[in-house]
Amino acid sequence: MAARGATAKEVITKCILKMFDGSFIVDGKEIRIPVMEGSDLCQIKVSLTCAKVNVEGGDAANAIAEGAPAFTDTNKEITPEEVQAVRDLIAQLNL
Repeated sequence: MAARGATAKEVITKCILKMFDGSFIVDGKEIRIPVMEGSDLCQIKVSLTCAKVNVEGGDAANAIAEGAPAFTDTNKEITPEEVQAVRDLIAQLNL
């Protein structure tokens, strides 16, 4: 039996790697995203874990949970619109 959230973590990892040019995995667990901050090269480190217990966060969290994606299909393709939306966000954040 796979660990809880394993499929979702795999899908999210693939999305992050595809969205951020130059991103890579270290030791099979940690995602590194290289970004320029001014003239310095920085690496944003991302580690995905699945919570053992879900917590309530109020009405906003409940609304998100109702619309949460089901991570059963690991072969979903990212649309050009999704790629552009992330690129726009990266540009707005100066990353």
